[in-house]
Amino acid sequence: MKNTEVLQYLVRQLQNVALITNDKDFLTYIGIDIDPAHIKRLSGHLNRRGAIRDKSFLKAIEKKFEFNESIWNRNDSKQKSIIHDAIKKKLSLKLLPNEEALDISNILHTRQVITKEQLKLLDNFSELNTKVEAETMIDDFLSKGLLNKQIENQEFLVNLLTKTYEKGLYLIIVEFILPNLYRHYLLLPNVQKIEAHTLGSLGSYDEAKHILDILIHHNTIENINLRTAALSNHKRELFTSQEPLQKEALSLLIEGYQKLHAMEGIYSYYTGINLLYMVVLAQLMFPEDEKFSSIEIKDIYEHSKPSLKKDKTHHNYYITMSELEFKLLLEYEGTLEKIESFLANETPHPSLVERTLRQMILFTNHIEKSKHPLVVLFNKAIELLEGYIFHQP
Repeated sequence: MKNTEVLQYLVRQLQNVALITNDKDFLTYIGIDIDPAHIKRLSGHLNRRGAIRDKSFLKAIEKKFEFNESIWNRNDSKQKSIIHDAIKKKLSLKLLPNEEALDISNILHTRQVITKEQLKLLDNFSELNTKVEAETMIDDFLSKGLLNKQIENQEFLVNLLTKTYEKGLYLIIVEFILPNLYRHYLLLPNVQKIEAHTLGSLGSYDEAKHILDILIHHNTIENINLRTAALSNHKRELFTSQEPLQKEALSLLIEGYQKLHAMEGIYSYYTGINLLYMVVLAQLMFPEDEKFSSIEIKDIYEHSKPSLKKDKTHHNYYITMSELEFKLLLEYEGTLEKIESFLANETPHPSLVERTLRQMILFTNHIEKSKHPLVVLFNKAIELLEGYIFHQP
């Protein structure tokens, strides 16, 4: 079906199940203001056949129903099937008293501003240096009712989500914060990104990939980062499997990272470091395979260098540590000393260092049988990271 026909079908199906009454109700349903211009535009879409050039209109529909943008190009039966599944999901959510009955934010746009007392507690939480102290303060929040699923706690919980994620308190996030957020807040892109990365850190790779897939829409640097994160969750799933790593699976990972690294001419360092890890691993595991050995590993670093200076989407720790990982993989002299100096001078939070440690261990586990000097280098780097984490208060 053409864009307008998909829209017509969707609107009529929503009316059939009483999720909307009039055509113009559809605007409110997908989060677009009801005004004469928008009503006229919707009417035009519903009364003709063809494409819809208003991308913001299409994106609003995709976001509301969690459609992939490919829906507009699928065959008729697949489009109808996707719409039926989405409406079925909306109807089932309406029947959940613990969700829809409590979550009135989408109807009344209810929002209670965070209090000064809550802000002070968040500042105190940010200053804590140990996991034990943080967990003790979370217990205090619980006893005070600050983590309850209530309107007055929502802004506090969203802010706390970011801070607990930075401290690597993943179990607290999934047990006490995400379940107590109203749907309006759970659908915020930043909240969904944290949820996905948290699930990935806890080993729930499929769930993480699903959330990240929903968030991906545009070919921007953020889109590239999201796609890289989704692919990396697939990588971790493969690497932690009991099955031996297959050449074909590794080849597909490399191909995926290569496509992302060249997307729109934007060479993201975040994609680049993941790509370099996989290429070096493939070259060490399958040294006779020309499709791996023919890849120039130094070019990956050179393409990524500008992003290391310009990136504004990641924590400074990741930017600096990724550059050191590039140099470690390329066997630059003095890199171990630079890692040790960086940790001593910048004293990054242990949860950040733990993520780098996991990456290095996954990599080293697959090259242990190799006699390449990288095995020794990475084992020494792992010892540095473990020693840093162990000696933190």
